[in-house]
Amino acid sequence: MRYLARRYGEFNGIKIPDVLNIEKLPVERQRLETRKLTTVESGSIVVLNRVNKLNAREFVRTITEVRTRYPDKIIYLPYFGLPSDYPIIFYLGVDLLDDSPIRMLGNKRCTSEFGLYDGEGCLERNEGEKKRILDLIHLSLEHGKFRELVESHSFSNFSKEALRIVDMEFYPFIEKYMDYRPKRIVAANVEGLYRPEIVDFRKRVIEMKQTAENLLLIPCSAVKPYSRSKTHRILHSFIKYHLPGIQEVIVTSPLGLVPRELESLFPAMYYDIPVTGHWFDEEKRILYDLSKEFFKGKKYSNVFYILPEQEGRLIEIFNESNGISGNLNYENSEKLARILDSYSIKGNRRRKEAVEYSNVLKFLYGVEVKPDDISLKNEGNRQIIEVAGSPVLKKTRGGVQMMKGLAELLASKGVRTIEVSGVFIGNNVFIPGIKAISEDVKPGMEVALVHEGMVVGRGVSHLSFFDLSIERKGIGLDQVTYFSKEL
Repeated sequence: MRYLARRYGEFNGIKIPDVLNIEKLPVERQRLETRKLTTVESGSIVVLNRVNKLNAREFVRTITEVRTRYPDKIIYLPYFGLPSDYPIIFYLGVDLLDDSPIRMLGNKRCTSEFGLYDGEGCLERNEGEKKRILDLIHLSLEHGKFRELVESHSFSNFSKEALRIVDMEFYPFIEKYMDYRPKRIVAANVEGLYRPEIVDFRKRVIEMKQTAENLLLIPCSAVKPYSRSKTHRILHSFIKYHLPGIQEVIVTSPLGLVPRELESLFPAMYYDIPVTGHWFDEEKRILYDLSKEFFKGKKYSNVFYILPEQEGRLIEIFNESNGISGNLNYENSEKLARILDSYSIKGNRRRKEAVEYSNVLKFLYGVEVKPDDISLKNEGNRQIIEVAGSPVLKKTRGGVQMMKGLAELLASKGVRTIEVSGVFIGNNVFIPGIKAISEDVKPGMEVALVHEGMVVGRGVSHLSFFDLSIERKGIGLDQVTYFSKEL
């Protein structure tokens, strides 16, 4: 797991992130002249001296600039931060803090998540609070819940401002360190709307093509993927004969819009939200703006919907529509079926599938493929997707997986590619067996494996391009398969 710009773990004998005893720092004591410098290098550590700690925007800018300049260094921010601000400081990319701020409070000033208060025995209490927050941070990192911790523990104005600023103004910095490994996402507040994985999804979904002549807008479900939920299965039982001529788009927060073909992919299959039936104004604005972008240039003969009142306002962007305001249930599914029966809805199932796979290739791998070049083969419980006769994807109940044709295409473009030093036994490749990574690779990405100039397999990366410069041990790839056992 990573905390934004850094993999969580041990580097050069130092477990990060951490808050160190001010008297036992792993850096040389600075001289007066070096304290005037913004940054001072001390071996594998960069000391960040001159930071505007009163201005959250300047603070975020300084941290991100230093993190970018020193991707292979441990960043130490001295004399700053009470326990309540530890989560956001580490989230921004700082690796080490010291305990001087809580020591300076003395024995009569206690710190808590909600601020400072007068008390007794505060030295011991503050040390306990430091340990409690650090334990929460490490536990959340181990279980992929650090973003949730940052959102839920941003109590101070500084923490809230810094989180919103980095999300909304420094997305290019965040994007470099995106972690695509599937993990359960809990979007319980407004900050969840700007979580990097959610913003990334919305940016990519805009590029999806129209897959059928008609559009159907429906609400999400608690069960993921949606098509396995009771409500969506009931709907399909009523309208199954019309589906080849209909593009289904699910309306949900915080993702906005989820075309049916993306419902089993990350993050569409991995998010949870509090279901109240009420939307924040910010959620409505994001949904409306995304819808205008997504549907721009798409020409539907008819637009149908079953949507609750809150979500239903997005149909205002269409000139004409026909549907039901309400929840997705048996009664409304039957009503929609009667509406559809009154229209002449025609479609080609194979053609629609080809466009859907064109969308999946674009969404997952950034590959543009014309639907006319895509052909499908059913082999038992799996489906093989070919482009110009070359197998590129294999679809099973467990999802889609890269095949040799796609790996060769990616390697020829120099993207999503990892060079390995050999073909190994087992489905893992350890970091010493990795020679190079293309600059676009991020954790959780499915990548092509190249050995001695030949495409030999595929796997899922645990690393980014930046990580390889500092990682020396551990798993670099998992879920590895080789295209030929003879290699």
